[in-house]
Amino acid sequence: MRGHQEDTPPSSVNGDEIMGMDGENEDELIYLGELDEIQFDDEEMVDDQEEEYDDVGMERPEDHAAMVFDKHTGSVFCCDLHTSGKIAVTGGEDDKAYVWSVETGQIIMDCTGHKDSVIFVGFSFDGAYLATVDMCGLIKVWKCNLEENQQQPWSVAFEYEADDLSWGLWHFGSRVLICGAVAGDIYVFKIPSGDTKVLQGHNIRTECGKIFPDGVRLAAGYEDGVVKIWDLKTNAVLHQLPSGMHESRVTGVDLHPENNLLASISTDGKVCLTTSNNGKVVAQLQADNDLEAVVFCQDVQLGYFALGTLNGSVTIWDTARQMIRHSCAKSEEDVSAGVTKMIWVNDNLLTGCLDGSVRLYEGRSGARSAMLTGHWSEVLDLVYNAKENIILTTSDDGTARIFKYPVKSDND
Repeated sequence: MRGHQEDTPPSSVNGDEIMGMDGENEDELIYLGELDEIQFDDEEMVDDQEEEYDDVGMERPEDHAAMVFDKHTGSVFCCDLHTSGKIAVTGGEDDKAYVWSVETGQIIMDCTGHKDSVIFVGFSFDGAYLATVDMCGLIKVWKCNLEENQQQPWSVAFEYEADDLSWGLWHFGSRVLICGAVAGDIYVFKIPSGDTKVLQGHNIRTECGKIFPDGVRLAAGYEDGVVKIWDLKTNAVLHQLPSGMHESRVTGVDLHPENNLLASISTDGKVCLTTSNNGKVVAQLQADNDLEAVVFCQDVQLGYFALGTLNGSVTIWDTARQMIRHSCAKSEEDVSAGVTKMIWVNDNLLTGCLDGSVRLYEGRSGARSAMLTGHWSEVLDLVYNAKENIILTTSDDGTARIFKYPVKSDND
């Protein structure tokens, strides 16, 4: 549902510029009032998956986790780590979001008030605010209280009820929160003032979004195969992929670190590389069906991007030559582990898989260098913190896990 950038310096773009509050474009903003509350039937609680696992006689995987958080009572959909690396937040199917200690697993704060599955949780770039977002559109932003031995619940700095939501993300250098809706609109909030505007969609669900490295544009993918590049200041669509480039649901978008290229993927296995300045499609590649993740390596010297599929294919591509450099999942064991999430950590590719494992591949060779186990069902979210050199995962098994990153970071 989102990309994480560790140790990113604050952008020169501030929230006022993104929100169009510099006086030039204020008339173009679409301000929203309160929306009627939408009632939903309660979801059935998931069966006890741990018992199911034991009932079929399957052997539990070895648990490499340094900490297991098991307070959720359903699938844990999303997670984030505070910039300090000391605090985690998780959200799940049980309509709950918890803030907890990475070291002890103790709950620091119960983010109460959600009415549906929590699908996005995240700390702002400076660690000052926490956003928790549920499926039926309730958005809550909490003021982080990181004082030791604090007893008071974190205060709510901003609250809003939108339409049904599908994803959320924070701006990497400003206190701006962005949420995509099932109806196709994209909400942009300035925090904590609550100034709100909408990038109006075309009545088709938006599936994913990513902010360009310049901080003032947003790439968004939609269920009907459309990809749009939005100007966050003016609400204008700068570019849109030509019709037919993607003929099915766009499952992921990512941006080259040099701000010059957009990659988008769809479930039919199509990969489009588009120049960011004029929206020209420079390459259309055919990969395996069920493409689930695309990520550019942030090391421009390597010049790689990676693709992961639900059927277990993991490939590292040479961006300039538009060709596969490494097919990582070479063994039958790897191929059987479909990919749900991928991130680059320096020049290593980290993948969360359907079998509950986290696999690490060396970007330069494509070889698998480590596999972390402990979950007994699919990994649903995955983040990394460089300061503490740890990985946080969430799973369909109802738990979140902290793993020590098996390769020393540049900070060590």
